[in-house]
Amino acid sequence: MKNTVKEKLKNNGKVIGTFLLTSSTYGIESLGNTDIDYVIIDTEHGPYDTETMADLIRAAENVNLTPFVRISDINHKEIQRTVDLGAQGLIVPLVRTMAQIQQLVNYAKFTPLGNRGFAPTRSNKFGHDENFADGIESFMKICNDNVMVIPQCETAECLEIIEDVVDVDGVDGIFIGPYDLSISLGVPLQFDNPVYQQALKRIQTACHTKNKPVFIYSGDMDTSIELMNKGFDSVAYSLDVDMLAKAYRNDLKVMRENLKN
Repeated sequence: MKNTVKEKLKNNGKVIGTFLLTSSTYGIESLGNTDIDYVIIDTEHGPYDTETMADLIRAAENVNLTPFVRISDINHKEIQRTVDLGAQGLIVPLVRTMAQIQQLVNYAKFTPLGNRGFAPTRSNKFGHDENFADGIESFMKICNDNVMVIPQCETAECLEIIEDVVDVDGVDGIFIGPYDLSISLGVPLQFDNPVYQQALKRIQTACHTKNKPVFIYSGDMDTSIELMNKGFDSVAYSLDVDMLAKAYRNDLKVMRENLKN
């Protein structure tokens, strides 16, 4: 149950993850042979049903990767099934209002932070979790500590309330979606634009003022290194389908260029 990503962040470590769009448990097992810290099972853009999500979470656990899930919507069913299956982090897209934040925490966290529903499920070993030994209140506190709730700041509306968002008990960090944020700010994919850069700085300052980590997506290695050296706590580096295509494209290009006629 221990969230190793959260522990590493508490110790001022930098964590690196990636997004998953394929449904391959083999792919996750392969990532377990790398130095990556977490995987984000992307149910917003990916083709995942509940059973597939469970299989991918299990595969991540088996190779000591922290399983995060990007949910598709802030509603009870979406959040409840995800935490019940054992996700240790919820990445939450398209946040625009404080009412959404309160609803998110209410569904994802047990009392006293929220009103998460309890049942014997996979996340608590179907009622046989060793953390029940000290009582249900202790168990719920452990769950609240280990399941990270991470709203995405990817809208102009969320940016305008970011200081209030990070001040909420139960919000464990912020994930920046650079594509949608830049589009929402009227500077689509103009990542050097001062408007976008000022937004990044505002989000980073808001998070660190409250001692909460700030995550961001990056599609290339140089930008990932630059962002972490600028103080971002985590980069979700690329996604499985893109990395697969790049690796084959680059190697095949070299191979074909060196073929003898």
